[in-house]
Amino acid sequence: MKFGLQAIHAWSTGDGRVENVSKFLVDLAVEAEEAGWDGFFLWDHLWFNWQPIPMADPWTVLSAAAARTSRIKLGTNVTPLTRRRPQVLAKQLVSLDQISDGRVILGAGLGSKAARPEDFASFGEETSYATLNEMFDEALEIITGLWSGEQFTYRGRHHTVEGVTFQPVPVQRPRIPIWIGGGGGRTLRRVARYDGWVTGGDNPSAGETGLTIEEMGRKIETIRGYRKVDTPLDVAYEFEFPGDGREMEVLVSEAEEVGITWFLDGIFGLRFDGIKALEYVREGPPEV
Repeated sequence: MKFGLQAIHAWSTGDGRVENVSKFLVDLAVEAEEAGWDGFFLWDHLWFNWQPIPMADPWTVLSAAAARTSRIKLGTNVTPLTRRRPQVLAKQLVSLDQISDGRVILGAGLGSKAARPEDFASFGEETSYATLNEMFDEALEIITGLWSGEQFTYRGRHHTVEGVTFQPVPVQRPRIPIWIGGGGGRTLRRVARYDGWVTGGDNPSAGETGLTIEEMGRKIETIRGYRKVDTPLDVAYEFEFPGDGREMEVLVSEAEEVGITWFLDGIFGLRFDGIKALEYVREGPPEV
């Protein structure tokens, strides 16, 4: 089992040590590596209409963190490909993969409740789930095609690429790992084509329950039934870690039995202020 942190990229300034959100998150990633965590992942939103608070761009933060770390995995959980130009994101990720010497993971999704106004409708973006699903699949094909380093052409309903060769290629081959976020039937079919699945469990500080480990196990079996390749599949499960060591040992045992490979601890302002977040991260991952 690997242990990572999933942090919301928005914090109230003046809260503990959070005076500059972007710098705070970079420092948090550095502290995470020094404490022995295996991964550091950020949300990817533009703003929250329910609580307008300072929010950083995750890929900019991760680039800065890559330059100050050497071991920890870095990524998003998840980036809505439907509101990003896939060719631009493909180039950004290759640059970050080179800066980090091959430590990047792309968590990709439709977007949390994709039609929510703050990320889509507020900017005149598409909100139809049917259309967003088409755009998402096309974006995945374009990103992976451009990462090949070979001449690439693509003609879809929403995107076109005409004879483009992207250089350099990612450090990681055959591609930067792609983890698909979500939990529906269409999502599970996507997961089967890529490198990992990321979803959530119990986060009482945020009033969210998510999936149980037992439910995760059933969905992992479904993914395996769809999967046509024998490459390893990462499964990342995000939740608030319990403070009891024995309880965590039981959870790890149950999770490994069903095929979960990562536990991600939720780090966000509803759970910790800035000082407590840093102190918590410095304690390091569970010893199990």
